Amino acid sequence: MPVGQKLEDARKKKGISLREVSESTKIRGDYISAIETGNFEINLPEVYLRGFVRLYSKFLGLDEDAMVDELNIELGKTSDKVSKKSLGSIVAQDNKSVGKSSVASTAYPGTSSNRSSLKASQKTNTILILATIGVFSVIAVFVTIYLLSDNSDVNPADIDPLKSISEKKDPPNSTLTQNHILKISLLGDVDKLIVCDEGKSPNIFHEFDSLSEGWSKELSFNKSFRCYSSNIENIIFSVDDGQPSKVGGDRKGIGTFNWKKEN
Repeated sequence: MPVGQKLEDARKKKGISLREVSESTKIRGDYISAIETGNFEINLPEVYLRGFVRLYSKFLGLDEDAMVDELNIELGKTSDKVSKKSLGSIVAQDNKSVGKSSVASTAYPGTSSNRSSLKASQKTNTILILATIGVFSVIAVFVTIYLLSDNSDVNPADIDPLKSISEKKDPPNSTLTQNHILKISLLGDVDKLIVCDEGKSPNIFHEFDSLSEGWSKELSFNKSFRCYSSNIENIIFSVDDGQPSKVGGDRKGIGTFNWKKEN
């Protein structure tokens, strides 16, 4: 039975409406409907989709890990692993075949295969020799130009070291100046934490599960970030050297917050 149908059946057995689920889990109603119908072609990153299925399953009292595993199967994760494993087996067999061919060529030096290998080796050596000659020729040209150039008019005193240093600085709008450090710590346990670096294209997601009180993490982000937590009241964060701030105010449970650099 598909994941969505299991969630829908469990919800209906408990007599819970979609609106009640949305209000309790803070998951949008259209996302819940799409998950229940198995429509995963929605504008939602897989990391959020897995998080919503986990929270929805927990709300209904279902096995969260088992439901996420089944979701991964439906999304094609298992088939990808199987195909990679099969490809590895084929490559291993091909390597064995190559090894046998090499032994055969060595045992019978008069074969056409061995003669072809010898010709290929000679051709490779010729190319390497020509390439080496070309490199030395280029070096010789540069050395000749340097020796023939007139550097007598260059006065070391005319060189401004401060100007040279300033020219090496990053321009004001460099992406390096837009990077920030997010520091997150926990006042209590958190089941799910997702941090999205919205300044990167495509967005970069950092996903954490089953975190304990006292956990902390530093993450680099560009311009802005958005944070999603199943226990918003336990989150403390600071940006760069700013003062730590408690998230959520009086809010408890599932929630989001974001930070954006002011222009």
